[in-house]
Amino acid sequence: MNISAIVPSAGTGRRMKRGLKKPYISLLGLPVLAHTLKVLNSVSIFKQIIIPVFPGEENFCQKKVVEKITLSTEPVIVPGGDTRQESVRKSLEFLQGSCDMVLIHDGARPLVSKATVNNVIEAAKIKKATTAAVPVKDTVSMVSEADHIITKTLPRGSLYAIQTPQAFEKDLIVNAHNKALEDGFRGTDDASLVERLGISVAVITGSYANIKVTTQEDLLFAEQILRYGDDTGRQR
Repeated sequence: MNISAIVPSAGTGRRMKRGLKKPYISLLGLPVLAHTLKVLNSVSIFKQIIIPVFPGEENFCQKKVVEKITLSTEPVIVPGGDTRQESVRKSLEFLQGSCDMVLIHDGARPLVSKATVNNVIEAAKIKKATTAAVPVKDTVSMVSEADHIITKTLPRGSLYAIQTPQAFEKDLIVNAHNKALEDGFRGTDDASLVERLGISVAVITGSYANIKVTTQEDLLFAEQILRYGDDTGRQR
């Protein structure tokens, strides 16, 4: 099976307050995105890796990230869009015609494990659409926007925090993005675009360590995981 990966990396990272976009912030001596790419490279299954970045930063990403590490598959760096959804949609246009499946993983999730990537891919071969996710730990309630009062507490047993990677049959995810563009729909992630087509998205248990690096605190957490291992006790 011909599998390609898309690694959205065009976010601005305003909440980091570093003056540098998230993919390029140093994490134990390497940019965040470099850690992510090293994990994907370790899977050794991708025929193509596409990285949408903030427009105009293609050469910067090449020098700052790609040239700092050794990869078996040379990434294709392309200009992203104004939103993550648009960045992924634009990246789909660069897929080779022989592509059968697309794995989409946030460039700012450097703590993903090789096992999670493999599990999502294997499940997608059967289910057509899969995502990594973890059960919600905290009680989750709906709160009114006007007066900030709890209106409903949701049953925690059925709630999951959706992560990436997510994997889809190539034609399915292309159709989902085209339909969303046609309808002017903006989803929370790629799985939500597939779901609105009436296609079930299978959930594969991920890891609580697989965070999206968004704040300064996330960077500190990521450093500890890289040094001492994830929630399974395994070193990455």
